[in-house]
Amino acid sequence: MKTHKKITIAVILAALTTPLLWAATTPTNLTQDTTVRENATYTYYARGNATGAAIDYFTTMFFPGAPSHSASGGKDNGLDDSVTTPAPISFTTGYLTDAKTNTSVSGWVNIEESTGVVTNEGTFNIVFDLGNTYMITSVIVTYTDTGGQRWSKTVDAQKVYTSLTAPSSENIPADLFGTATATQDANNGSLSFTGTEIIARYVTLELAMLIGANPNSGSAGGIISEITIMGYSVVPEPSTTALLTAVGLLISMPFLRKLFQR
Repeated sequence: MKTHKKITIAVILAALTTPLLWAATTPTNLTQDTTVRENATYTYYARGNATGAAIDYFTTMFFPGAPSHSASGGKDNGLDDSVTTPAPISFTTGYLTDAKTNTSVSGWVNIEESTGVVTNEGTFNIVFDLGNTYMITSVIVTYTDTGGQRWSKTVDAQKVYTSLTAPSSENIPADLFGTATATQDANNGSLSFTGTEIIARYVTLELAMLIGANPNSGSAGGIISEITIMGYSVVPEPSTTALLTAVGLLISMPFLRKLFQR
């Protein structure tokens, strides 16, 4: 019996310390995947107030665009946070996930945290909840930089984080997936974030814009047309599945023995 217990414990420890192997899969556009779109949402979060001072992260939701964030036509499918209480937006209705470049959002005044690097440069967040865990391989932001609607050009100012749990003021994402740098006068340009593949449910964008000091300044920050999250479902290799099954059987053996001895 002692020998059996030692073998069982050894197998369990080996299973717990052996990295899981995932079946190789070609990445697809998760934001356009039918299964993902059924439950996935994204949420805009302010990082600062009208003075550019930091606020508690991931506590204040907002909708971009006029009137309060100074960008006529910048609303996300007509949503206005001066009329409707800000809330998560479904992938099926939001402009950022409609696979179109002729729909866009803008208007980031008074919700950004000043970076302290460039005058009137600030950051905000957009959190994408995929509804389940996936292997994330890359993130692409389709954007436009034009007069009066400028992105920060600071090197690596644009950032993407990933996490398994929902971001909050007590749970700020720490896994930096990648960074990118915006280009002057880009028209439907692409910010490409390609990091080490990672399993995550939440993809958090921390974007930096150039904005005016107030809504009447004539500058409302850059334009976002589309967000593409590439990845694939997490499917264990057959060897991993077999190992986990074996471990489960070994763990259950004492209970089964007791059951049949009754």
